[in-house]
Amino acid sequence: MNIAVVYQSRGGNTKKVAEAIARALHTAAWEVEEAKNLDCDLLILGSAVYAAQLDKKTKAFIDSLNGTSAKRVALFGTSAGGRKPFGMMRKALTKKGLPVDDRDLFIPGAWTFMNKGRPNDQDLANAEAWAKSLIEG
Repeated sequence: MNIAVVYQSRGGNTKKVAEAIARALHTAAWEVEEAKNLDCDLLILGSAVYAAQLDKKTKAFIDSLNGTSAKRVALFGTSAGGRKPFGMMRKALTKKGLPVDDRDLFIPGAWTFMNKGRPNDQDLANAEAWAKSLIEG
């Protein structure tokens, strides 16, 4: 199975999770700006929320995709707030004709005084288990 793990991270939280996912699947994690001309079975895409919006680089990456870039997309994200990026990413990907898996992974991310120490070791272990569940059965 050809798997691409792609993420956008400003503070490093989403990068940590992306690297744990990639490690579990024996592949590499790519920043959205590095990922070009995708053609994969599974795209695992992660982003965080910034000022209650999806990052502009993540939006541009999604805009660069077409209906054949991936056979399936799974979403993960980190945030000190909530799960808002999933709805935004799902809507944009579905518009492109890409099927999005229902099993999202959300991990609280540290920001100022909120969620201090997150993602932690347990969060990263959960990310690895989630990634493996995407390719099992």
